[in-house]
Amino acid sequence: MSSHLDTIPDNHCLNCNEPVSGNYCSNCGQKFQPTKLPLRIYLEDTVETLFNVDNRVFKTLKDLFLKPGKITKEYISGHRATYLPPLRIYISISILYFFLVIITESTQVFLVNLSSDQFDSSFGKLIQTSMFVLVPLFALITRWFHKKRKGYYVEYLIFSLHVHSVWFVLLSFSIITTWAYSFFGIQEGSFFDYLVSGIQILERSLFMIYFIIYLKKVFENSWWKSILKTFGILFFYLITLLAVISPYLYIMYKDS
Repeated sequence: MSSHLDTIPDNHCLNCNEPVSGNYCSNCGQKFQPTKLPLRIYLEDTVETLFNVDNRVFKTLKDLFLKPGKITKEYISGHRATYLPPLRIYISISILYFFLVIITESTQVFLVNLSSDQFDSSFGKLIQTSMFVLVPLFALITRWFHKKRKGYYVEYLIFSLHVHSVWFVLLSFSIITTWAYSFFGIQEGSFFDYLVSGIQILERSLFMIYFIIYLKKVFENSWWKSILKTFGILFFYLITLLAVISPYLYIMYKDS
């Protein structure tokens, strides 16, 4: 059976018909292989592709959580092929978080406690939409605290996306512990009540420590400057967060 492949020279890419001088086409990136692939080579390529993706995801998550600031600094300096893009990380993790909010019908979102009859899915959607405004605002706040440092806004935006990704993971654990609290009927004042409260306090404390280290690593501040800037950035960010969601909260409480 003849096809257009029969007219392509041996040293040309089968996908775009451009000359190939190495293992990959410089025009479209396709690997240079014979037209008919043995099953062994096909399986090897499939496994290689899967493991390359998995390794990239694993390395991104490992460095993001265990090496605060490294992934941001590496990405800004141009080492980007090793990691997933910041926006993809953020969107994937935020989707997971809001999925947990929906399926657990959690009453605790962004440190705001609401009774079950006051919480509805539209509030979760509001927060989800607001975060796409708050992330760039967080970047602006961080940039303002580093006015003397030369750098583009996009560097602070990458920083903001990575930090919010970590925050959403910690909030996901908070959602799970809150759901477990209600699901298992934990009594107030019991050992498990104190345990759940302790876990949530630990999560927020770890985030504060993590953020201080992250700030020091990325912007090369001293420890004292990193600590002071952490409290300053988070304080102004909290004000911004409340300003964004307070109109909806006012309407919701007014109608309840």
